[in-house]
Amino acid sequence: MRSDFPILENLSQYLETNNNFSGKKIAWHCHLTDLTALAANVLIKKGAQLILSECNPSTTSDMAVNYMRKIGANIYLGENSCHQSLLEKPIILADTGLALISKYLENPLNDFAFAGSEITTSGITKLRLLKEISLPVININQGQIKTHIENFHGVGDGLIDLLPIITEKNWANEKTSVIGYGKVGAGVAYYLRQIGAQVSVVEKDPIRALTAHYDGFQLSSLKEALLNSDLLVTATGSCSLISGNLWQDTKDGIIVVNVGHSNKELDLETLSQNAISISDISKHLQEFTLRTQENSVSKKIYIACKGNPANVVLLSGSPEPTLIHLTTELLCMNYLLELANNGNKKLPFGENALPIALEQVSSKLALFALGFQLN
Repeated sequence: MRSDFPILENLSQYLETNNNFSGKKIAWHCHLTDLTALAANVLIKKGAQLILSECNPSTTSDMAVNYMRKIGANIYLGENSCHQSLLEKPIILADTGLALISKYLENPLNDFAFAGSEITTSGITKLRLLKEISLPVININQGQIKTHIENFHGVGDGLIDLLPIITEKNWANEKTSVIGYGKVGAGVAYYLRQIGAQVSVVEKDPIRALTAHYDGFQLSSLKEALLNSDLLVTATGSCSLISGNLWQDTKDGIIVVNVGHSNKELDLETLSQNAISISDISKHLQEFTLRTQENSVSKKIYIACKGNPANVVLLSGSPEPTLIHLTTELLCMNYLLELANNGNKKLPFGENALPIALEQVSSKLALFALGFQLN
């Protein structure tokens, strides 16, 4: 982490006279990375009883886990991690992918949590499909910092940073495609164009597709993208985006990188079943050899980081956007605890917008860390 971007230190000073965290149990379902460990340190120093559950084993850093346990966090790993976290009856549920909150809502007798938060598009989509929600949930995902800074610049920059690690190739003038044109996909497309790649966009939503067109990107179908791209980046958060016979439609030698939240965005089970051989090219790149439909020749497909969000697995790109986002998450926890401590202030059940005032504080802390101070 850059030593000249002390935003979490600034946050800690901002919370200096704040006693909201003292003795409060916070369950945080997240990627257990080195950056998470820095944020966890702030919470524990403010007196929080921090309970962490593993969002994705492939993004878990053993060093970060050991450090967080050493400073006093309770950490649960594996598929049962959310259930174990909830047994401690936390008052705040900070979620990634709505795994923790969904588990809480499964039991109608649960009433110990005051509120929760969610940071992903896939999690908010799941939230909106629920019929009964007996919990207020702050939608951090659609806050301006998450969308414009962390999603757009953080992931886009992270992709460009990781490409040399997994491909050892210059991507100038190479054919690339981005599937999904939300803020993540838009950022990825923008950063790919910055390094000189030819970029096409696959997007089924008409508004986003039109936006991609006026942003200067060629539109293509998924089948066209699979057939013509040297690099394919998935950024939708959907499950089984590429599955079944679609693997047969890919260009020989294509490299597929996922930066969406779901590690199931690529149907690797079907790909593995159809492969005549699978080999590890490097620590973060697998080669799948398939017979063509004519069954006469073979072709190769390369998958980065076993389909997991590659930018998180490799913790690539500048840490600044992620640290700004984490600061916003911690400010949201503080806001919810302040409401919980004031029994007269309650939020309505279901989805709630992230208060703009929290993002303004987070932005001021970030600007100060960058050496700027607004008058």
